[in-house]
This record gives sequence, C-alpha cells and structure tokens, in this order.
Amino acid sequence: MIKGINRQMIEITDTGSPYFERALLVVQPDMSRTDDTTLHHEAHEVLRGADSCSQLRRQRRQLLFSRLWLILLSGGGGAALALLLERLL
Repeated sequence: MIKGINRQMIEITDTGSPYFERALLVVQPDMSRTDDTTLHHEAHEVLRGADSCSQLRRQRRQLLFSRLWLILLSGGGGAALALLLERLL
C-alpha cells in the first residue's frame, strides 16, 4: 500500500491485461482504515470488472442473439398462423 500525503493508494502490478502493467487506485478517505487484504481484494474485483471492451462486446452479442431469436419466433408463429388459416378456409 502506498500512502501519500493526502491520499492512500493501492498499486496493483498484476492487472491481467496485455495492455497495462500496473494500476493505481485511490482509496476513499472514509475507507482508509479498512484492512489491507480487504482493500486488495476489492481492488482486484474492480480491475476484473473494468474489462469494458469485452463486456460491451458481450452485451452487443446478447442483444443480437435475442433479436435474432425474436425474429425466428415471430416468423415461425406467422407461418403457423398462415397454415392454420389456410386449413380453415
């Protein structure tokens, strides 16, 4: 843990990213008395959740699949309705 004059910071050297070798996180003043293991655990959780590029791709992919599924279901429902109406008339 790095202690500054006015702020307390955590340095993470294992970011898990091929682009960044380390990250510096500033601890909120009211949380500076929290034990080091909890702060380091939370810092790693923040870095794990900061993978926004892949998260955006995942959300777009899920949106695309849900729309395709909806189109297929409506097409199948329309075909079933057309078949039913054809048999009735």
